[in-house]
Amino acid sequence: MKSKPLIGLTVTRGRDKDHPKNRHYVRCLEAAGAEVIVLPPEIDAAPYEIITRIDGLVLGGGGDVHPRRYGAPVNGTYVDSIDEERDVLEIELIRLALERNMPILGICRGIQVLNVAMGGGLLQHIPDHGRHESHDVRTHKVRVRRGSLLWQALGELEELIVNTYHHQVVTRDVLAPSLLASAWLASDERIIEGVESINHRWVVGVQWHPERVEDFPPPYQEAQRRLFRSLVRAAAGALVMA
Repeated sequence: MKSKPLIGLTVTRGRDKDHPKNRHYVRCLEAAGAEVIVLPPEIDAAPYEIITRIDGLVLGGGGDVHPRRYGAPVNGTYVDSIDEERDVLEIELIRLALERNMPILGICRGIQVLNVAMGGGLLQHIPDHGRHESHDVRTHKVRVRRGSLLWQALGELEELIVNTYHHQVVTRDVLAPSLLASAWLASDERIIEGVESINHRWVVGVQWHPERVEDFPPPYQEAQRRLFRSLVRAAAGALVMA
């Protein structure tokens, strides 16, 4: 029997566990008590085979989801960032994970593909976000729904400052029917920053990057670690029940 839950982490093509952009995720998940396996689009395993091996799923950041996945034309999507093989892999992994009531955490692109896989869409571009050359960390304020699963996972915070690495978002008019908006942009409540499933025990998505703990003002760093610990506890519970 496994002593630690195994978390599958979807990543950008060609990036292994030691890639600098993956180390942040791995560090946070391992610190929370998990083992990690990375799942790039080119992985030589079928989604069903992967799902039968893991206890939880983290959908990592990356390029844009192809708009055809939610029935829309290209209208602001960065077409050079699309990896349709990754879209296919992640959507199938989400479907299988939901069938098993497996814990899922979607991060940045991850919240977007989670919403798409569950029947929602995306706003393809918002100004002053996304690609930027400055090394300064951009931040914005979000509000969290009191009493939500995300609120509990973050340590019962109703407001926090988070990092900004995205140019696409989930909005209230394209939110998947079975997802609850559990966080939103403080300056514009139409823009959703956190979601959770109303039908599953632990399915959460956030638009920010919690694995980049050092980006956050000190009062909010522990909240990001708590989020990963909450996921890993849920995955450990699934391991015990298996």
